[in-house]
Amino acid sequence: MSLVQIEGSEDVLRSVQGIPELHLVRSSLEARSGHRYKVAAYGSDRAVEAAVAQGAQVTVLRSSEGVDEHHARMSAVIGQGSAERGEV
Repeated sequence: MSLVQIEGSEDVLRSVQGIPELHLVRSSLEARSGHRYKVAAYGSDRAVEAAVAQGAQVTVLRSSEGVDEHHARMSAVIGQGSAERGEV
């Protein structure tokens, strides 16, 4: 899943909420000028295409591969810290 930024009107954001494989990060919701809103989301390529088709402006912040690599690095760092503290 890619990390994306979705921008659009209130109606557009409501419509993209129902797209399968698109997970909005609600805590990131930000009001913009002109009654527009911006929110971060994780989504499959198919979900991103569906959001664009519904009128959303979508910016890919991190590709699916980049997200997977980031998660793997963070897991390794967390695992290393746990091992150093003697946690299993």
